[in-house]
Amino acid sequence: MKFDHKLDYSENLKARYMHRQNAEAYFTDYQSLNETERSQLQALNKHLTLLEKQYLPILKTKYTQLQERVKNHHDWIQDFNLEFVITFYLHESDYEYEENDDNILMELHEDIFDCIHTDQEWGFGITNINHCDCPAYFVGEWHCYLYHCLYDHCGLDWLDLLRIGSVCVEIKIDEQTWEQPFPRI
Repeated sequence: MKFDHKLDYSENLKARYMHRQNAEAYFTDYQSLNETERSQLQALNKHLTLLEKQYLPILKTKYTQLQERVKNHHDWIQDFNLEFVITFYLHESDYEYEENDDNILMELHEDIFDCIHTDQEWGFGITNINHCDCPAYFVGEWHCYLYHCLYDHCGLDWLDLLRIGSVCVEIKIDEQTWEQPFPRI
């Protein structure tokens, strides 16, 4: 099931869960995957780990710059939202791939980074711990946070992860100011 561009993020997640429930679809047991499939999944995990390592310093810098702007009373900005959006596209050989479609399998939206919560021990960019829920089941594997999100938070099956052909990264900044009083006559 592809991401529906007509729905927002949470509606897409709900639709995916409902689809799986209505289809009585069972998740593929990881142990039933062959060595090639497991290797491909670990390649995706490694790629996502590198994305976290690459973009966390960028996000920290952006966050610090925006904080400084908020502190500056001469700047109009009073608050901000910083969001990291990762879009996963279907591989061109996928059975659902369409030439004139966006072909999005899933989007992840992250807005909590260790630059904001320095005491945080879990989440995006924290690559010194294993985000694998059950290390005994995934013997010898190390899971980054984004990989963990795909299989644990998004309702994606292992076979869905194998359908990913490319990944796009966006950093979204929403600069805000509060309501300004209008002078009364």
